[in-house]
Amino acid sequence: MQFAQRTATWLKAGRIRLDLFSILVLTLLWAFYFWRVITPNPVNQVSYPTGDFSGQFVAFGAYQARRLLSGEIPLWNPYNYAGHPFLADTQAAVFYPPRLITIFISQLFGGWSYGALQIEAIGHVWLGSIGMYLYVRRLTDSSLAGLVSAITLSFGGYQTGYPPLQLAVLEAGIWLPFSLLGIYNASQHSRWQFGWLALSSLSLGLSLLAGHPQTTLFLSYLMLAYIIYRAYSQKLRLWQTVLALLAVFGLGYGLAAVQIIPGLEFMRLTIRAEYGYDALSGGFPFVDLINLIIPNIVTEYSPLYSGIAGLVLSVTAVCRRKKSAWFWGGIGLLALGISFGSRTILHSGAFLFAPGFSWFRGQERLAYVIAYSVAILTGLGTSSLLERPPSLPQRKTLGTLTGIAWFLAFQMFIISKFIGTDDAQTLTNGIVLMAFLMTLTWLAIAALLPGRYNAWWPAAITTLIVFDLFSLTWKTNWEPIPASERHLYSTLLVDRLQQDTDLYRVEGKLGLRDNHGTLLGIQDIYGISPLRLSALDAYWNHLPNYRLYQLLAVKYVLTDWMELEKPSTILVSDDFGYYTNVNLHELTDPYPRAWMVHNFLVAEDDDQALAWLADPNFDPRSTVILDEQPPEFHLPTETSTANIDVLEYKPESIVLSVNTDGNGYLVVSEWYYPGWRTTIDGINTQTLRANAGLRAIPVPAGGHTIKMTYQPLSYWLGAGTSLLSLVLCTGIVLQEQVGHVRRQN
Repeated sequence: MQFAQRTATWLKAGRIRLDLFSILVLTLLWAFYFWRVITPNPVNQVSYPTGDFSGQFVAFGAYQARRLLSGEIPLWNPYNYAGHPFLADTQAAVFYPPRLITIFISQLFGGWSYGALQIEAIGHVWLGSIGMYLYVRRLTDSSLAGLVSAITLSFGGYQTGYPPLQLAVLEAGIWLPFSLLGIYNASQHSRWQFGWLALSSLSLGLSLLAGHPQTTLFLSYLMLAYIIYRAYSQKLRLWQTVLALLAVFGLGYGLAAVQIIPGLEFMRLTIRAEYGYDALSGGFPFVDLINLIIPNIVTEYSPLYSGIAGLVLSVTAVCRRKKSAWFWGGIGLLALGISFGSRTILHSGAFLFAPGFSWFRGQERLAYVIAYSVAILTGLGTSSLLERPPSLPQRKTLGTLTGIAWFLAFQMFIISKFIGTDDAQTLTNGIVLMAFLMTLTWLAIAALLPGRYNAWWPAAITTLIVFDLFSLTWKTNWEPIPASERHLYSTLLVDRLQQDTDLYRVEGKLGLRDNHGTLLGIQDIYGISPLRLSALDAYWNHLPNYRLYQLLAVKYVLTDWMELEKPSTILVSDDFGYYTNVNLHELTDPYPRAWMVHNFLVAEDDDQALAWLADPNFDPRSTVILDEQPPEFHLPTETSTANIDVLEYKPESIVLSVNTDGNGYLVVSEWYYPGWRTTIDGINTQTLRANAGLRAIPVPAGGHTIKMTYQPLSYWLGAGTSLLSLVLCTGIVLQEQVGHVRRQN
């Protein structure tokens, strides 16, 4: 008995050492792949190109850092879209733990920066590779299989392409292997182990907090399917499985409720609520299937490419009916079919019957599911070859395919000589590379595994996959510019704006751009977040520019125009980006942030209100347009005067001093949005929706202090739900641990 125990301990220690070695290999490969990001030598440094990564995620992170380090929760953001519910915008990822870690660690190295967010991005690639290794290692009991899957996922066309630039997509997606690991371990015995399911709930919660709901929806679908599959294959009881589903998804979504509940409140007021089937049914064109075997041909990115060796190993797993291979093969094929959008009937089925699917566009993002399915299948294929090397017919089949690849390469070479175009040459290069990689794959499988295990095979197959993926994705996205030298906005124009210490807004499409108002603390009426209020969109689409500027209290306009519709003065000009002579206009008579009116109209709907507002004869300074008939409020028949001062302006708190001769409506150029509460001299008062989206407050004659505070019930309800879910999740883990100790004794 003692000998058996010592043997088991020695074997376990050996497995741990092998796992640690594999994780070290993954870490070294990660460092090698990203060496130009982490090198301290600026001559060799590269960085992600400007775009959504810089324009949105760097800016959002900067705002998070400023607010959180000041001990404040960033619920509202006044610096883009003329005001924006920051927490409710899921891509802000306000409470995402890795983002919080990045913010606080960055303070040790000079503060928040472009480079800090890049490290967070590539750090998630490493974390995802570890998760995939642990899951496939557990699934196959093979360290090599885990290593192959992790490399295929981390450096394949999907993970190195689009997601890092849309950082929320990357960060929401990498938690899938951890959730699968929890489900697999929880279903190994005769009943579900809820302690392991807590890992799945935590992974789901982290994915939700990372801020890309569509990716998390795909992750949720996979978790649901995998729980059902494991329950069926392990013959677990139905009532326990239902309880497991409720626990995993209830706790997972509960952990992220602090972001989900405000997000749902925001979603119904955004332009996304107006999208129909046609706007949501886009996807891959069929020609993108070429990316399965030839990358970088059809598009800039190759999200379907997981390597030639990876594809062969995946097919091997399915053909040999390796356990769970058919499940992942079916999942991958289903996702591929839906990813073509309305080009296949599968998308319509998902749109009609899959909960939540009809909320999102861009069905090509199902490449996420395809990439993870293929990565898992590569591990299963590797494990299968370790157990049973390929037979002679299988080796001949692979050799035949290799010969066909070279025949196609030769034919394309001849054709390209006659055509002589760059596209033909590019395609020829791609086919030749495919044939070369097929040859290496054939040699690795047919030569090194002729009928028995070869000690060199793990190194050979790993090296082949690394060579394939690194060679083809190494330079994807990267530009030879150090992160510290990224020029995001016109410094000359911004410096001039920041000289004005008054309260003002700008129209910053040019020169400021993107969400850089949030980055710099300049209140802009534009932005690039995919979620924005429908009211703002209606302003953009239905009002002339001068009226837009009036209602949103714009003082400065950045444009290449020399003249505006209303009088203005050009303060300074600068060349920036694609535009020359970007001019900073100061409007001659800008509207204040709040003004008093003594007349009102009641509109039947927003269309009528917008039509009135667009009329050049309408004067917003004398008349306000209300959504509904207000409570009786006597307005003076003679002209009254009012003095209005802004005593305090903070993101979630605005304090005004108003002194008026007669009753009137105080029109405030801030969005009418749930959660904003108004008091007059400390007494709660009604806020009316005015001018198709702004606020109007009935103010009696006299001197008053008006305070508006943003205290959304959705935040407090979400925070309470998240805290309760965290307590329950912790309790489940502790209970399982106590039960395990008792069983051991």
